[in-house]
Amino acid sequence: MKASMKKQANNFQMARSFHMVCVVAMAKNRVIGDGNDLLWQLPGDLKRVKQLTMGCPLIMGRRTFDSIGRALPGRLSVVMTRDKRWRADGAVPVASLAAAIDVAKDWLIEQKLGENRIILFGGGQIYKAGLPYCKTIEATFVDAEPSVGVKFPAFNSRAWNDKLLQQFAAEGDMPGFSYHHLTRKRDALSLN
Repeated sequence: MKASMKKQANNFQMARSFHMVCVVAMAKNRVIGDGNDLLWQLPGDLKRVKQLTMGCPLIMGRRTFDSIGRALPGRLSVVMTRDKRWRADGAVPVASLAAAIDVAKDWLIEQKLGENRIILFGGGQIYKAGLPYCKTIEATFVDAEPSVGVKFPAFNSRAWNDKLLQQFAAEGDMPGFSYHHLTRKRDALSLN
């Protein structure tokens, strides 16, 4: 009986359509962080990230996980690392993007919530590896140009439809920023 249930689960996974969504905040020059921490505190941005990612698996690198400091509630933290001994409470370490995608899909199926989004959550190397699989990008574009930092990979903006969702003016020390929803004009690489 167990073998038939596993076969049914595998058939369900094959029939189910998963897609990857990139969630990122980046400066005008594509800088996303300094390798340790957020470069800016933007009112409402963390709340938006929570709304975009709740109930989804997050694929991230170890440094991104370490900068957050913990697994985020209501989401699975799938952490890509070359360190086979690395462990953290609430995180699932994996060695490759393919393994991360498999863990994320299995978790979504186990949750039985009908969610099909896998979140690409950073940093730079993880974005570079996963961007070809992303159907959408949920971006916060920040009106700043840090001189150094980890960068989001170069991408052809003409290959994406860009919808401005909301714009905020600079205020005091806080730079201006805007929320965008980008959709790929052509198909992303398949996750199935």
